[in-house]
Amino acid sequence: MASYYELQIRCNIDEKQKIENILGISSREYQSDWYQIIEEGSSDFLHALDKFTSTIEGNLSELKSLGIKEEQISFWYMYEYEQQCNMEFDPNIMKRMGDIGVTLCISCWEK
Repeated sequence: MASYYELQIRCNIDEKQKIENILGISSREYQSDWYQIIEEGSSDFLHALDKFTSTIEGNLSELKSLGIKEEQISFWYMYEYEQQCNMEFDPNIMKRMGDIGVTLCISCWEK
């Protein structure tokens, strides 16, 4: 898998099952933590952060009712590059993410 975005919610097995009832099946089969992945070839790739933010905004109260806290939610950008690594993020999406307390994590590696 080259570059991709990932929504991660750190949780235990019981919480994961409850999250799946709200957000759907996790993209990864790990026993704990819930994930949604948008790969580089996907039509959602260019708007992945917006999609993730909308998902959390629309379900935050339900997630909180399960005991999920904002600090358990993170968005990851996994970026494989050649020669030079550049990226930029729209200030509006960054504000929305900040308003709901989500952390953006970036991991880059050279191809």
